[in-house]
Order: sequence, then structure tokens, then C-alpha cells
Amino acid sequence: EQVWAEDAKLMREAGVNLATVGVFAWSMLEPSPGRYEFGWLDRVLDLLHGAGIAVDLATATAAPPPWFSYTYPEALPVDADGRRLTYGSRQAFCPSSPVYRDAALGMAERLAQRYAGHPALAMWHVHNEYGCQNPRCYCDVSAAAFREWLRQRYVDLDSLNEAWGTTFWSQRFSEWEQVQPPRTSTSAPSCPSGVLDFKRFCSDALLALFVAERDLLHRLTPGVPVTTNLMVTGNFGTLDYWQWAPELTKGNGLVSTDHYIVPGDPIEPAAQVACGAD
Repeated sequence: EQVWAEDAKLMREAGVNLATVGVFAWSMLEPSPGRYEFGWLDRVLDLLHGAGIAVDLATATAAPPPWFSYTYPEALPVDADGRRLTYGSRQAFCPSSPVYRDAALGMAERLAQRYAGHPALAMWHVHNEYGCQNPRCYCDVSAAAFREWLRQRYVDLDSLNEAWGTTFWSQRFSEWEQVQPPRTSTSAPSCPSGVLDFKRFCSDALLALFVAERDLLHRLTPGVPVTTNLMVTGNFGTLDYWQWAPELTKGNGLVSTDHYIVPGDPIEPAAQVACGAD
């Protein structure tokens, strides 16, 4: 904190007029369950506003704190081999976990209630790089959510069997409960149509989390734009950004994307930015 004033001065000299704040701050904002500490964030926003720098305030939901994962281990993601991953890094949660969803919305609500009228607030930054670390979860909660997603898409099992071509290798389903995520513990490769639908489902599961936070922020801070940062370059296989774009631009929202530029490369920076912009 002793260098914050100098940071703001240098940012102003560099022409910075908008700063993203609080992306990975959940453990600082809620150091233990239900105990909130916003004083430091108040000082950051006041300092930036005084320097003429607006704030793109993050909801901090991309990285649940250790106390959350320790208390709710069932919210941790499961990989394709059936292993429950542990905490110790960002995005350590199952996208279909209702416990995570409730906690994330609770944090976003606290922030919106506190900073709705702050003069520095120019935009909301929801989560961070959705699906960067947890694009897929293969737990039983995800499996149940996947089956519900398939019910909405195909209505009945006959239509699902026809679309997936499950007669091949005698994999035709007779009950919805038989449908599972394409885990790697099968004896041979899983049905490719099922793998594709699972990828679609996983993208939609993460999108539903964004939409939930976005709608909450629209309700509590009407008129404040909402965005989240995508990873367009080289990341098309993780999320279906063409499905995300209409949700990102609802209201006065906007699409954002990250660029990790290689310094000194004569071609890559321009190519990466051009691809992302396109």
C-alpha cells in the first residue's frame, strides 16, 4: 500500500484512464466465512478516483479462497480420470456446483451494494477468463446437469440416441440416468457426438454463471456496463464465444478479450490482435 500513491501518479502520467481492480481479491475481501473487509478496497477506489482514473471493478469470483474449498470440498472440480482436484490455485470449482454459484453471487452482491454509488465505478469485470483452468468438470453434479441440458436439447431419449448414433458399439440408452460425461475410464474412445455435446454443455454451464452475475449487477447497479475478459486467441476449443457474445452485449455491456503479446516479435502482436478483433 505504501506505493499506491506513486502507482496512481505513474498511471496518470502514462495516460491510463481505466484500471481493473480486485480480480483475485476474494480471500482479501472475505478472509473467513461471512467476515468482510472492504476498507482497503475503499482506499484503492478513492485513490484512483482522485487521480482521474476510472475503475473496472471485478467481482473476484474467479478464485474462491481456501476456506471455501476446505468447507465445501464437493464444489471442487473432477477431471476426466475421476480425480477430485484440490485447491491451491484459481478457478478451483465445478461450474455446475450450486454451492459455488451461491457463494459467487453473494460476493458479487456485497460488492454491488457497497460500490453502487462510488464515483470511480465505470464498469463491472465479472469473474476472469472463464474456463481457463476449469473448462470441464466430470463430477456427478456435472453429470446430472449434463443430463438436464440434454433433456432440454433433445426432449426424449429416442432423439438423443438418433443424434448421437448410439446404435454403434451397442451403446443405445434406455434410461436418462445411463448418460454420463465422456470420462477417460472407458475401454475405448467415447461417442464423438456425446463428446461434442459435453463441450457445448460445459460452455453453457460457465455462461450461465456469467449471466447470473450480470443480471444481479444490472439489477443493483443499473446503467453500469458489465463485461468479462475472454481469451480469443488460440482458445476457441474451450468455450463457444459465438454463444457468449450476445449475452456479453446485452444492455450496455461489451465484449472484452485478453492479449498476451510477445515483446519484440515483428509479426505475432499484430497477428494476435487482428485475429482477436476479427
